Amino acid sequence: MKPLLRSFTMFVGQVFKDTMLIAVCIATVFTAFFIRFGIPSIETLLCDSMGKAVILADYYLLFDLLLALVTPYMLCYASAMMMLVEYDENIAGYLTVTPVGKKGYILSRLVFPTVIAYIVSIALLSWFSLTPWPILNIFLTCLLTSIAGISMALLLFSFSHNRVEGMAMAKLSGLLMLGLPVPFFVFSDIQYLFLPLPSFWIAKFCIGQDFIFLIPGFLSSLIWVFLLYRKFDKKIA
Repeated sequence: MKPLLRSFTMFVGQVFKDTMLIAVCIATVFTAFFIRFGIPSIETLLCDSMGKAVILADYYLLFDLLLALVTPYMLCYASAMMMLVEYDENIAGYLTVTPVGKKGYILSRLVFPTVIAYIVSIALLSWFSLTPWPILNIFLTCLLTSIAGISMALLLFSFSHNRVEGMAMAKLSGLLMLGLPVPFFVFSDIQYLFLPLPSFWIAKFCIGQDFIFLIPGFLSSLIWVFLLYRKFDKKIA
């Protein structure tokens, strides 16, 4: 246990030495403040200028979901970037043959940051949401978005050789979020073209408050993690 904690402490220290990664982590808080206070202000200005009662208010839930998804994406992105640095410098290979081992490396670099992202997501969604949320829905939604964050981190690390490629791949991984607005704007069966995306089922669950959507949500998330982890594991080995 001590080698694992030392490995995680070293990881956190490396993140805090990187200005860009610090900014990425802090950006989640700024996003929360902007959604909670900026979006209602923009709504007021738009309604006053256009003479309408409601413009953005009907989509407040979408902004909440964006916050729930962006938080683990940002934190897992920071984790993936640091793993790429360690891979490039062969630190990852070194740690896997120390008492930390491959399993400990994965726990300290991927699982622990995801758990932290889950806790932060719950806190931010509880404090900064624009719509009322049942506490159970917050826990379940943040669990799904955190698993999606793991998928993003696995995608970045597995298909990138360095941080520059990782930043480019991060733009591509944003497509995983594309399913989030679909149920809000597409009402025909065409929307089910996005069913492979976990973000689509997250939105379906939160809009309909129907727990049946959790099943495909978890299944699609786990499939993404399973498929990406196989390449991740080969790269670590």
